Amino acid sequence: MLLLDRAIKMSAEQDEPDEMNFVRKHAKQQAAEMGVSLRDAATRVFSNSSGSYSSNVNLAVENSSWSDEQQLQEMYLKRKSFAFNSDRPGAGGEEGREIFERALKTVDVTFQNLDSSEISLTDVSHYFDSDPTKLVQGLRSDGRA
Repeated sequence: MLLLDRAIKMSAEQDEPDEMNFVRKHAKQQAAEMGVSLRDAATRVFSNSSGSYSSNVNLAVENSSWSDEQQLQEMYLKRKSFAFNSDRPGAGGEEGREIFERALKTVDVTFQNLDSSEISLTDVSHYFDSDPTKLVQGLRSDGRA
């Protein structure tokens, strides 16, 4: 994960035109908006905090302990906004919610990576637990879904 983070940050630092390097384009925009370095703004590898697992959205749905999608989105953001940082490899996942949300606002495609060839989409009863599609749709301000 740290190697992926390093590769993304290196891509953002390349001296290339924005129309040829969307990582750089978005990182520059985020850096200017947030007042952070280009490397910090280029952070794109997020997960749970060290030692935790899942967004727990599946538990909220299974137990009917939610009243609107906003609650599920908040749960997902709170649990999944911990960044891998190749500049501080021993630090573990660092909370990076603002960068995470800003990055999600520019997402055009989402996917869920299933880590086994023995299961398929129909085998996973909690597919929505780690698929951010609805979350991205709720964060975008340009009307695109």
